[in-house]
Amino acid sequence: MLEELKRAVILIPAYQPDHRLVDLTGELREKGFRVLLVDDGGRAEYASIFEECRTLGAEVAVHAVNQGKGRALKTGINQALLLWPDLSCIVTADSDGQHSVEDIMRVAEAAIEHPNTLILGSREFTGNVPFKSRWGNRITRWVYRMASGTSVRDTQTGLRALPPCALEYMIGIDGERYEYEMNVLLRLKDMNLDVYEVTIETIYINDNAGSHFNPVRDAVRIYMVIFRYLFSSIASFVVDYVLYWLLLSLSHIPVVAYALARIVSSQVNYRLNRYTVFNGRGGKYAMLKYYALAIIQGAIGAGLVQILPNVVPVSAAVIKIPVDIILFMISFVVQRDFVFNKS
Repeated sequence: MLEELKRAVILIPAYQPDHRLVDLTGELREKGFRVLLVDDGGRAEYASIFEECRTLGAEVAVHAVNQGKGRALKTGINQALLLWPDLSCIVTADSDGQHSVEDIMRVAEAAIEHPNTLILGSREFTGNVPFKSRWGNRITRWVYRMASGTSVRDTQTGLRALPPCALEYMIGIDGERYEYEMNVLLRLKDMNLDVYEVTIETIYINDNAGSHFNPVRDAVRIYMVIFRYLFSSIASFVVDYVLYWLLLSLSHIPVVAYALARIVSSQVNYRLNRYTVFNGRGGKYAMLKYYALAIIQGAIGAGLVQILPNVVPVSAAVIKIPVDIILFMISFVVQRDFVFNKS
């Protein structure tokens, strides 16, 4: 393991850092790690910080202007592959002192013990944790689990170990700022990666005042990524319901209107889901599996809109809404885990 640890690269994106970056770089170099920093447009007034790190043996890639954490990480991954083709893993860490050298080492060791796995240095969020960090992680963790089917304790951790097998793919993942790290988590199935979590110390300095994370602007970027999963179903629902309402007004036969509307909306939904939501996953049997699900779901839905108006005092047009909401939730999970589960 010692030889593989020496081939690990510690990648640290930094925007206007202070002397803590020099201290961290020095400690990592003393441990024998390769250190790569990305100066994300800090300009001349911060050049001395990076120059000190260079004298300690770190490599530095430079952005002329600030481009965001996501772009800095992708620049760093690309540069690491060019400098060290034999690297054993890339460990990403923050520059503001939130990640100890001991935790960085533990994450690097876990990467070597668990190849083809994304390692997350996950915080427990216990004790004196800033409100925005505690609740931001709780909400994002819950939404991520619903969207991906994968449960992790800390979706926003910057301490991660990236396996060599996925590095080239990660360079092409969308996202220029903080949303990039969420995009990586959402693409785990595309990369055929497992996740392994290492518990790390939760460190916040001055109530996390040094962080460049904007809780409103960057949260919107993160959640917009997740809500793309919902757009396809909403669009298909609109197509389905409008057609159902029009056909019902013409035929006055709920089961016929439901079936015809579902045939059209299912094709819209299939194409949006496969190519927009699930990034082309599913393989050659995706459509077969999708329509097997659609037939079962359609039969259940058609039966319910035909039967329920005789049981409860609600019209067939209105009863379709709660029926489809329930079926949507079930269908989403089945599509995520069965229909579009593989590349």
